[in-house]
Amino acid sequence: MSLSFFLLLLLSHLILSAWAHEEKLVALKGQPGSAAAARNPGDSSSSRSGSSATSSASSAPSSPAASRGSQGSGSEQGSFQWSPSGRRTGSLYCRVGIGFHLQIYPDGKVNGSHEANMLSILEIFAVSQGIVGIRGVFSNKFLAMSKKGKLHASAKFTDDCKFRERFQENSYNTYASAIHRTEKTGREWYVALNKRGKAKRGCSPRVKPQHVSTHFLPRFKQSEQPELSFTVTVPEKKKPPNPVKPKVPLSTSRRSPNTGKYRLKFRFG
Repeated sequence: MSLSFFLLLLLSHLILSAWAHEEKLVALKGQPGSAAAARNPGDSSSSRSGSSATSSASSAPSSPAASRGSQGSGSEQGSFQWSPSGRRTGSLYCRVGIGFHLQIYPDGKVNGSHEANMLSILEIFAVSQGIVGIRGVFSNKFLAMSKKGKLHASAKFTDDCKFRERFQENSYNTYASAIHRTEKTGREWYVALNKRGKAKRGCSPRVKPQHVSTHFLPRFKQSEQPELSFTVTVPEKKKPPNPVKPKVPLSTSRRSPNTGKYRLKFRFG
């Protein structure tokens, strides 16, 4: 008697607990906000903080360096591109050593990097006939050469930032300073990199236009022109039927009247 009563009591307790749990689930489904908060108590605070951070980030003005960095990373494809203003944007590749890309740092440093990156994205623009300027897109500084022939980056575009661009026979370009040169001999000073990728002094007697350290290849991608083509349907030519060759009877051997047949005669004794 006591065992059956105990089983009945346990069964009734399980039924009541299941019914209470179902009522709680129904109540939670009726209030989605509270249910979400109950499942993830930290979500509400995090969502409020995230939304406030997003609104502050969207309202805060973007810095020019960040915008330049985003533009540089998006346009970095290892090739020049023509901008609407006619300026070339890309990289200058020097084939000295293992090959380096000329890069301009925001702190004014100039050197070469084997792998192309955001610092190697340059913009070449024309100043006058044969004279160009080179600007780092990410650093927003101009390539310049001092009176001592040292390469550096300048925040302002001056006469030191003007270079004479020449096309060589091997399809590479050289860039010589437009104002600085050796006074006695009149020898021009060129932009050059050594085998380790460091910038050379333009006044060095080893920096010559014939040396590979001064040869740079502008890697740019011109806009592809639409292909102008049309199709023409060529009528098929009908082959003429093969003419039936008349059957020629086999020619019988005919003896010419001038030929004779001789028999060999053997005599014994």
